[in-house]
Amino acid sequence: MGKMVKEATKYIKTCLGSSSGTEEILLLCGNGTTGAIKRLHEVMGVAIPSSLRSRYLETLILKPEERWVVFVGPYEHHSNLLSWRQSLAEVVEIGVDDEGLIDMNMLRKKLEAATRRGNRPMLGSFSACSNVTGICTDTRAIARLLHEYGAFACFDFAASGPYVKIDMRCGELDGYDAIFMSPHKFVGGPGTPGILLMSKALYLLSSHPPSTCGGGTVSYVNGFNEEDTLYSEDIEEREGAGTPGIIQTIRTALAFWIKEYMGHSLIESREQVLLQRALARILPNANISILGNTHVKRLPIISFLIYTTSLDGHCERDLSSKKDNICISKERSIRKEKPLHCRFVAKLLNDLFGIQARGGCACAGPYGHILLNICKEESLSIRSGIQKGYNGLRPGWTRINFAYYISDEEFEFILAAMEFIALHGKRFLPLYRFNWMTGDWTLRQGTSKVGGMVEKMFLSFDRLRLLVAGGQISSDEKESVLLRNVSENNRGLEQMYAAYLDNARLFASFLPEFPTERRIPQDIDPDLVHFRV
Repeated sequence: MGKMVKEATKYIKTCLGSSSGTEEILLLCGNGTTGAIKRLHEVMGVAIPSSLRSRYLETLILKPEERWVVFVGPYEHHSNLLSWRQSLAEVVEIGVDDEGLIDMNMLRKKLEAATRRGNRPMLGSFSACSNVTGICTDTRAIARLLHEYGAFACFDFAASGPYVKIDMRCGELDGYDAIFMSPHKFVGGPGTPGILLMSKALYLLSSHPPSTCGGGTVSYVNGFNEEDTLYSEDIEEREGAGTPGIIQTIRTALAFWIKEYMGHSLIESREQVLLQRALARILPNANISILGNTHVKRLPIISFLIYTTSLDGHCERDLSSKKDNICISKERSIRKEKPLHCRFVAKLLNDLFGIQARGGCACAGPYGHILLNICKEESLSIRSGIQKGYNGLRPGWTRINFAYYISDEEFEFILAAMEFIALHGKRFLPLYRFNWMTGDWTLRQGTSKVGGMVEKMFLSFDRLRLLVAGGQISSDEKESVLLRNVSENNRGLEQMYAAYLDNARLFASFLPEFPTERRIPQDIDPDLVHFRV
């Protein structure tokens, strides 16, 4: 087993561009990228319990010239922002330029300002790709700029790691001094630990005990004096306290093997085709707003808002169809109203189409303020509402990802589902309850009983059918409604997806085109409700 772990570790390093395998340290950390960044704090000596941080800084135990200056970007996941804020480092946040990219001029000015204040240790910790918009960072340009001023260059590859080639180039001007990522996002990766690959130059505990002391970290211990303890000279052993994650390490290597087998060029070309096709189809839709600059290099990670309109369409009979009860809606472009709640859109994607999406801020709150144009005053007002318990006020978006391995049929189906919700989504609002305290949307329970029992709601349309049977649709209409069964059968994917869409259109045709908005709690300022309820 030990040999397999060493082989797996060596293979992972090779996949990440480790030149010799001896100049870089690979540490496997339990909680994905979050755990990897925390481990970096520990081996740098900047980690401290939050309860002690303010007292430690106020007493000036740490000399000002010894305190790290850490530069972070605008796209950062909370893991790469909040953890630095709660460390002993001074955090300098870099904004976006007019293109929505990392402001390189601002970074240069901040580096110059930090340099003028003395010979303080400096480090940049930037997202290699936004997990919200998919916008890619020019990591080479940032690394060169950081190294020009003597700062270390570290990058978070959590969002892009499964899809892009990563070449550490440790020791080179445009190389990386540390990278962190989450292999559990890879194909075959669930169950794997986080990865921290770092230059030995960043390891500052050589003359101190390791970040975690325990079994496997020492060469010699006695019972007489703590100072007699000899810790391992091998840093990876020294920082590998406890039982190693044997299965996790091997699984991580296998996940990298799948990525290497597929090939970076194939992954990139396929994903760019999917991205361009998606943008060409979505951007003209007046009711769908894609966040972030769509004209710069980005991965097919799309965060979007779906707006409602005062008149969202009208029904016409499709004379070429034999299904006289199905209406084909054609959009009339009228003024935009508020967007649908991000989690409501995700809920409809799931309940109507079985599509898994995420609604929320994607753990990137500061970047969300930029994307949604939320000023400080408004932000503090939202914060006050959340302090009252109204977590449903949190702003956000819905996010999907077109990974390279999805089929064309699945890709087209996802786009069609988005278009459907953009056109008909608000019709479904009365069918759901909104919990202002949690932000959850739950399907209202039907009142009808079949044979004295409520039907078991396995499929989305079975669930919605309960509402139909509960009086939302008249008896005559109920008899004419024949829902197509989309459970497991011998039809192909295309036919199955078409069935989902047909049934969704049918349900929408029976729902009110302009549902009444629900009441907002009296102690919530209506101006803080940025979504349609």
